[in-house]
Formats: sequence, structure tokens, C-alpha cells
Amino acid sequence: MKQNHNHKTITCLIGDPVEHSVSDVMFQYFAKLAGIKNYSHLKFRIDRTNPENLKTAMKGISVFGIAGANITLPYKESSIKYLDIIDKTVNSVGAVNTIVNKKGKIAGYNTDGHGALKAIETKLRPIKNSDTVVIFGAGGAARAIIGVLPKVSCLTLLVRSSDLNKAKKLKEDFVHRDLKMEIKLLTDKNIVSTIMGANLVVNATPVGMYPKNNDSLISKKHLDSVGRSAIKNIVFFDAVFNPFETKFLKLAKQYGAKTCPGLYMMIYQGIKAFELWTGGAVSEKNTGNISRLLQEAINSKYKK
Repeated sequence: MKQNHNHKTITCLIGDPVEHSVSDVMFQYFAKLAGIKNYSHLKFRIDRTNPENLKTAMKGISVFGIAGANITLPYKESSIKYLDIIDKTVNSVGAVNTIVNKKGKIAGYNTDGHGALKAIETKLRPIKNSDTVVIFGAGGAARAIIGVLPKVSCLTLLVRSSDLNKAKKLKEDFVHRDLKMEIKLLTDKNIVSTIMGANLVVNATPVGMYPKNNDSLISKKHLDSVGRSAIKNIVFFDAVFNPFETKFLKLAKQYGAKTCPGLYMMIYQGIKAFELWTGGAVSEKNTGNISRLLQEAINSKYKK
């Protein structure tokens, strides 16, 4: 959406929480690279305890002339019902993370899938049809990642019992993909056995996100049981971007695995979102500089 840059262009982040995010730093830098001077990116925490708050916030995008927004947890699925225009990238996965104000009509897109796939294939390796994939979680991030996966050999969702129905719904929604998808409860035994048979492991939950940096769905005990020789042939990706290196990734790296932080998913999806909002192009060649800038922001603001 090409903006008139004689006027202030405002975009925002909507979620709960949003305090941990460095998206404002990222998008302000994108605006500088794109030569957009009158630009601001704001962070709006929409209290999840009142469902009406999200509806009001979505209406506010058009009422206040905001160019667009990134949607983060817990609203990637629940915000779809407030969209006027639904892009195929949302329909195909059942989650939205980018909205664009099109002359008062709210259009929804999913740029998360693009961001995750680009991060994994650029920083780790291309995903192959022969891969066995394990994904922790069944929310919006999991949906976006599954939506861009090629038809892999096997896909296992590891979820808490409280998310079992959500995982079953996800599996139903992706039946058209004809994926060999299994759902397993998050138990010590299942964590070990599924990782042991995998070559791509993804954390698509907020576990380990600031300020709970010491939390992780895998432990040293789990990885000891899997064994170093097996782990060094597995790649690990975490959708969490703050901290830059989560405990999930630190543990995997200690056992010889190649890892990729979620910051790269954030950057690649952000480039897509920014172009949709403003029409401004940001070259992916700038990813290294952007990553360093955001790591500095995370370390200065949120270092524990």
C-alpha cells in the first residue's frame, strides 16, 4: 500500500504482551533505509482479559488512519473475524500477523510463514521432503510454519494437554495438505522419542521469551537421553526473538546442533509487512546490519 509520505505514516504492534518487542527499532530502521522520513511505529498492549478490547483495537486502525499493524500473541487467530479482506496467506493457515489499512478496510496477511521459512533455509538449510519435523505448539506461529513446509516425511506436534483440542483443530484445518501429522502430549518420554527421530525441531511457543529467559521445553536431561551423536545432525529453530538466543537454542547448541534464533523470522516477515504497509522496499541484503542493531537493542533494554 503506497503511502503519501508528506503525512505521518503510523504503524503498530498489537498483542499482549508487547513490552519485550524491539519491532519499533526494526521498523524505524526500515523507514530510514526506504527514505521515509515521517514515520512512527508504536506498540499497543491490548489486555487479553477483555475480548472486546481486540475488536475496539481493530476498529481503531481505520478510525485513526493507522497504515497497518503486526499482530502478535495471543491474537493471531482471534483477530481474523475482524478482517474485511482476507488474503490467501491467512486462509491457508488460519492465522494473521500483518494487517493493512486499505482506505478504511482492514486486510489481513500472513508474513510469518515467509519469515520462518526464509530464516530456516538461509541460516540453517533448505527443508527437504525426507525431513522429519517436530514442532512444539499449535498456535498462530505453528500454523504459519506448517503452512510453508513442503510435504515432509513426518510432522509431529508436541503440545500440552490444555492445547490438545487446539492441535486437533489445526490438524483438521491442514487436512488439504495431506501431511503425515501426529499429535503427542508434551511428556518427557515423548520429547525424547520425537527429537530422537527428527532432523528439524521448532519451538513455536512463547516459552523462553523475555522475561522468562530460563524457561525451556527441552532440558539437559532430555538431550542426554537423545544423545550428542543424534543431536549434532538435527537443526533447531526457535520462533522467540527476545532473548536473541533462548535457553532452548543454547541447550541444543551445547550438544552440537546448528541453531537459528527467531529474530531472523521477525526480520524477514517484517520486510514483507513493511512493504505491504508503505510500499517501501528494504533489501534482504541488510539483514546482517538489522540483526546486529536489534541484538544491541535487546541487550541494552532487556539484558537480565
